[in-house]
Amino acid sequence: MRQERIKTSNAALDKEEMDWWDTNAGAIEKIWAMSFELQKIIRLPYLKEMKKFFTDNSEKASVKILEIGCGTGWVCRMIADENFHVLGTDFSKGQLAIAISEAKIYNKEKYCTYELADASSFPTDIDGVVIHALLHHLSSQELVFFFEKLKKIPKTTKVFIYEPVFVQKTGAMPSLTDKLLHKIITGLKSFCLNLANRKGIKDENLVITMNKIYEDAKNNGWYISPKEVPFYEAELNNYLENDYTVRKRYIVNKTDFDIAQSLVINKIYKPGFLFSNVLIPFASWLDKLSFKGNYTFYIAPQTHLFTCFELVRK
Repeated sequence: MRQERIKTSNAALDKEEMDWWDTNAGAIEKIWAMSFELQKIIRLPYLKEMKKFFTDNSEKASVKILEIGCGTGWVCRMIADENFHVLGTDFSKGQLAIAISEAKIYNKEKYCTYELADASSFPTDIDGVVIHALLHHLSSQELVFFFEKLKKIPKTTKVFIYEPVFVQKTGAMPSLTDKLLHKIITGLKSFCLNLANRKGIKDENLVITMNKIYEDAKNNGWYISPKEVPFYEAELNNYLENDYTVRKRYIVNKTDFDIAQSLVINKIYKPGFLFSNVLIPFASWLDKLSFKGNYTFYIAPQTHLFTCFELVRK
C-alpha cells in the first residue's frame, strides 16, 4: 500500500486517476457522500462549525466562499443561505451539472453558483476558501504549485481544510478512562453494525464494487485510487506554516462515519430515530471524549482520520 506521496505526476498517471474516478464515481459518491439524511447526521455538525468560523466577526451581512474541487456541491450546499454564499469550482462538467441540478432541488440556487475551473484559479473577491478532501489526491509537485497559487488570496482570508491525516501514535500508555472509552466505543460500533445488518438489505453491487476497489489498490500498491495518499501531519504543516495561522484543528468522522457507511452498505439511507438521534450522535460524542486522551494507542499503524483545519492567511 502506498504510504508516501507521489513526487511528480504525468499525463499517463493523471489519466489513470481520471479513468479510476469515471469507473468508480457512482460507488464512491454513495459510500462517501452518502444520502442527504446521513449527511445531516455525520457531516452537518462540523460543517456548521466551519460556517461559524467564516461568519464569526465578519463585518459583512453575507460572506462569499470559494469551494475548490466542489464536485457535486454537497459540502457547502448544506449550509448555504442568505448569509453564506458559495462559488463552487471543479474541472468536471459532469460533477458541476449535478451540483447545479441539486442546488435547484434543495432550493439553494440563490446562494450557490458553479464554474468550470481547475484548482489553480482563485478569484480575489472572496471572504473564505473551502478545500474538502481534495489535496491528498495531488502529487508533491502539484501541492507546491497549488499553495503557491493560493497565495493570491488576500491576507486575513479564512481557509478551511478537511483532509485524511495519518494518526501519529504518542507512545504513552492509555489511562483507565481511555480504556473504558475504547471498550464502550468498540461495543457501540459492534452493536450498530450488527443492527444495520439485521435491519437492512445488503447492497450486493456496492459490496462487489468496493471489494474490487480495495483489491485493485492492493494489487497495484495504491492507497485507494492511483494518486491519493493521506497526509502525514508534519507534511501538511510544511505547506501551511509559512503562510497560514492555524486557528483550530480537530478530528471528525471516526466511529460515526463507520456506522453511517454500514447503513449505506445495507441500503438504509433514511435511518430512523434510534440511529439518527441516539446511536450515531452518542458515538460522535464518545469519540470527542476519547480524543482528549490517548486514543492513538488503539489506532492501527498507517490509519488515517479526517482532520479539519481552520486557517487564516498571514
